Amino acid sequence: MVISPERLRMLEIIMKLSIDNASRALSKTLRTGAKIGLSKIYMADFNATTEKMNNDTREMTGIIVNFKGNLGCKMLFMLPLEGSIILTDYYLRQPVGTTKEFNDDTESVAQELGNILASHISNTLVSDFNAKLLPEPPQVHNDFAGIIFSSLVLEQGILCDQLLLIESIFEICKTEISCYLFLLPELASLEKLLDAIGVQK
Repeated sequence: MVISPERLRMLEIIMKLSIDNASRALSKTLRTGAKIGLSKIYMADFNATTEKMNNDTREMTGIIVNFKGNLGCKMLFMLPLEGSIILTDYYLRQPVGTTKEFNDDTESVAQELGNILASHISNTLVSDFNAKLLPEPPQVHNDFAGIIFSSLVLEQGILCDQLLLIESIFEICKTEISCYLFLLPELASLEKLLDAIGVQK
């Protein structure tokens, strides 16, 4: 699939709105300085992205959300394990460093983060761009980046050689955490949405 610069710019606007809304909701939930910022959005080569994920040897917390509706897609948000541990302490209102490893609390907090991201992405698309999206409950995985990414790809059954890649920065109390945010839309329905809002090919 080839996306024109005009359509890519519209997708960037859509995703920035979604991420900004999710960021404000997360900050309000944590009652502390938390921010998710969009770094860049582009169509990435599938094989190159798979290789990049396999070369990232960090242990990650991955949150996968499946969306149903007239714009079917999946979302994957991955952040390093140490980031999800810090997030757990903030969410539970306990001193940073209390949580030492991935546990049931970390999984629950990751699920809540997935709910916040997914609901605000879907709400933005529904209210501003006339899409119909319903996020399903998040699935949380704790593993290496390549393994989590492969599980998403296998579940999606990707047959194309490109995917929409969004790079983002996750900041908690001025601590930046590099993370991955993938949206894997059904490309045919994505084109229909862009057609419907009048963005030229």
